[in-house]
Amino acid sequence: MRIEKTSLAAFKNGLIGTLVIATTLAMTLPPQGWAMLAPANLMSAVSGKSASRDEDLKTIQSTLESRIVRQRLSEFKLTPEQVNQRMSQLTDAQVHQVAMQIRTINPGGDAGLGIIVGLLVIGILVLLFVYLFKRV
Repeated sequence: MRIEKTSLAAFKNGLIGTLVIATTLAMTLPPQGWAMLAPANLMSAVSGKSASRDEDLKTIQSTLESRIVRQRLSEFKLTPEQVNQRMSQLTDAQVHQVAMQIRTINPGGDAGLGIIVGLLVIGILVLLFVYLFKRV
């Protein structure tokens, strides 16, 4: 009986030591990154209207067609014609800036779903380890 308890304690200590070393090594390794040069002619305009402006306008137009955005604009007493008129007055740089801001925003939002799922996974793992250590 005494030999069984010491071998169990040695197993637990060995497992804990292995986990500590593995975690330390995993946390100290630098992340691998890749870099590329950006092309010089990325934002060049072709005969007044560039292809990127058309893509940016499509992004803005699809956002403006959203029911929530239309409702919010109507609360500000703006008609679709007024919005289109103001959009036509924007420069290429302004259109690109607005489109980039739209692309970075998550309209629906995930309401922290990723954080909740992560915490649940961590909690389940902790309970699993506690259960396994009590069993051994």
